[in-house]
Parts: sequence; structure tokens; C-alpha cells
Amino acid sequence: MLSLSSFALESNSKQEVMLTLIWICVALILQISTSNLFISDYHDGILEQIFIQPFSSRVIIAYKIFIHWLLFGLPISVISSIFNLVVLGNNIEHSIAIGFSLLLNALIIVNISATGNALMIGRNDLALGISQILVLPTIMPTFIYFKLLVHFESLFLSIHMLFITALIFAILIVNSTIATHMALKFAVEQD
Repeated sequence: MLSLSSFALESNSKQEVMLTLIWICVALILQISTSNLFISDYHDGILEQIFIQPFSSRVIIAYKIFIHWLLFGLPISVISSIFNLVVLGNNIEHSIAIGFSLLLNALIIVNISATGNALMIGRNDLALGISQILVLPTIMPTFIYFKLLVHFESLFLSIHMLFITALIFAILIVNSTIATHMALKFAVEQD
């Protein structure tokens, strides 16, 4: 993961280095935390119960991913925004834009990681580690987006870009939830 920072750092300014390292740490934390999102439910038989329930199992899985994002992504983005304001000395508009973009990126990382880890449920622990490595290239576009957003000076421009990206991310989240649902259902049916 640290080698990713060499692709993004051109000017080696203190602020860019810190923001790149923040993004890398967030990506690692979210990938590692998401690896255990459905494993205990799988071993306890809760996933089987989710698919038997009269409720929509897709809604339950999407809800579980959303709550995971709220518990991990929201605090990390708020802390990063405060860190950007206090330690790096950026203005409040730039700090809010960084925090909001990191929040959206965290949502995508959690959804993509959940799909990758759901594909490996029911396999051995080595497969879960491999899924985290295989998911990394699909997370790279969020890294590029985060880097581009850092260069915007105006919050007005950033907010319009964030709303357009949020719409695109909403479409990706729906697709990711469907893929996670199908992977989990396949894992339960294989038992």
C-alpha cells in the first residue's frame, strides 16, 4: 500500500504526503475491517436465516454494509477533516471538502471490499487475505478521485463534483450490493 503513494506524490509537499498517507491508512483500515463483516454470520448460520426471512435479503445486506460504513467511515472522515484543519493548517472549506470526499470514498471502499470478501466466504483464511489483495485494483479509481479533489481550491466547485460523483457512487453501490448478495447466497447454497 505504501508503494501507491509514490504514484500520487509529485511535488512532495507536506500536505499532499499527509493526505496520501491518510487515504492509504483509511483504505487499509476499511479493507481489514470489512473482511470480518459476514464471516461470523456465515459460521453462526445467520446468513441462512437472512435468506429465509420474508424481508428482502438485499435490504438487510445493504443495511449491514451501510452500518459498517457509518461505524468506520464516518468517524475516520471526521477525524481526517479535523486533522487537515488543525495539523495541516488548511482552511475550513478545504478541510470539509477533504472530509466529505473521504466519506464518499470510504463508502465505495467498504462496498467493493464487502463484495470481494463475500466472494471468498466459505473458503479458508488464506482466500480472505487474497481477496483483499485482489480488491485493491478496483479501489484505485477512488484514490485517483481523492487526489484530484485535493487540488480543487473552491468548495463550490468541489461540492458540484462531489454531488455528481455521489450519483455515480449510488449506482455503483446498488451494483455492489447485488453482487454481494449473490456471492453470499451462493456461499450459503454451497453448504
